[in-house]
Amino acid sequence: MEVLIEEYKIDRRVRALAHKITEEHRNSGNMLPPVMICVLKGSFMFFTDLVKDMGVDCEIDFIRAKSYDGRDNSGGVSITLDLEIDLKGKRVYVVDDMVDTGQTMFEVLCRVNDRMPADVKIVTLVNRKDNKFPVDHFCFEIGDEFVVGYGFDDMGLKRNYRNIYSIGNINR
Repeated sequence: MEVLIEEYKIDRRVRALAHKITEEHRNSGNMLPPVMICVLKGSFMFFTDLVKDMGVDCEIDFIRAKSYDGRDNSGGVSITLDLEIDLKGKRVYVVDDMVDTGQTMFEVLCRVNDRMPADVKIVTLVNRKDNKFPVDHFCFEIGDEFVVGYGFDDMGLKRNYRNIYSIGNINR
């Protein structure tokens, strides 16, 4: 296991992104508080740190989209926890740990857009260099490393590490 992104770099980038999103919302002209949606389970650490540094009041909701069974993501996407907040006319930020193939985010966006928000932005901690799915905000860009730590897991373990580690390359 090799350290890919150190804790202090994560802290610094997440704080800067929170400030950027805060300013973006203030400049949007939307007087309603933004809705921050955490895609569980992977983004919980990133999400928590991000919203703690937001400079505006915001609403918070959660959605659980499961696409991996261990290291296999070939079984499709299932939503196991759905949204509760009314999104109509609100600016929404969907926060995930990583957009990989885009399948999970596509399913989440279908749920979000059905609720008629004014605007939707995708926020990820990590973006893959070869990702074709549009992401509005991200902190880091990586190749095809399989990563653990700071919310990323390996078979349900290692989410609690403070750094992000590479444990090899993914098989595509």
